Amino acid sequence: MPSEPLRALGLSEAAESSYLDLMETGECDLAELGARRALTGPRLGLALAELEAVGLVHLRADRVVPVPPRLALEALAARRSREAALARESAEILSQMWSRGSGRRADFELLPSHEAGRRVLDGIQRDARERVRAMTLGNLSAEGSRIVDGLFDALARGVRYEVIYGAHVLRDLDALHMVQRCVEAGEKARVFAHVPMNLTIVDDRWALVAARRTADGGGRPRVAAVVVHDSPFLTGLVGFFDAFWRMAVPITSSSPGEDTASREHKQLLTYLSAGLTDEAIAREFGVSERTVARRVSRLQELLGAQTRFQLGLQAARQGWL
Repeated sequence: MPSEPLRALGLSEAAESSYLDLMETGECDLAELGARRALTGPRLGLALAELEAVGLVHLRADRVVPVPPRLALEALAARRSREAALARESAEILSQMWSRGSGRRADFELLPSHEAGRRVLDGIQRDARERVRAMTLGNLSAEGSRIVDGLFDALARGVRYEVIYGAHVLRDLDALHMVQRCVEAGEKARVFAHVPMNLTIVDDRWALVAARRTADGGGRPRVAAVVVHDSPFLTGLVGFFDAFWRMAVPITSSSPGEDTASREHKQLLTYLSAGLTDEAIAREFGVSERTVARRVSRLQELLGAQTRFQLGLQAARQGWL
């Protein structure tokens, strides 16, 4: 049950607080309600317009009359159900038209621009119901690293995220710190040396695939992105992701009560798996590069690892990560 029942439906905090106030006090003057909720004229007007649009209040001269919520919200639910059904029907019709007009199979939709791909990516967080699986080799545009919009909200409502990051992405310490923030919020993250593409799979219903292709006439790389709907190809992409997930090294957050040595070991192994240089790791720990090299050598000897990435894999198998 949502703790903010009207905000969960898309209404603003001001609208929700105003309606809850009216439920307690009943019909009142506009000025009286605005004073109680500390809302100026324009803000109060917007809040009441939201409530009136969903049938929760009537405005009569300078007075506000609350309406019992059940009938109003059941009508809203019915209206939204009809809109959802119409949207699905329209999507089917337009997909058939798209397929006929472009000569493509309906299983695939080629996105016309990077901006279109970005809009789809940002919308994933709202569309996801249960699980998002993704692998990333970094932002394919000129923009810097950023956390996709809506990620933390999706995690908070229970959507599971499993993300594989290319090692080179995490060599940027700002990007690595962003990933650690996501892990602390509940994301399951892993790192792999060579991630081949940007891939996001939503609830096994559809996927967004993006890759860099040859430069255009101005020497700038172009981005090709495609949405893959339920099909044998989508099933193949799921298997492709799962294979990489088994090979990748976990990125973990510190556990409550964990001692300093264990926490630093985890952090060191994560940095090594991400491909950070000894100089960068030393800067993060506030120690010398020689100290970092000595710690790495001890861990490699202990786990029988020949390379630093192998060290991360061996540590994961031993349950250290």
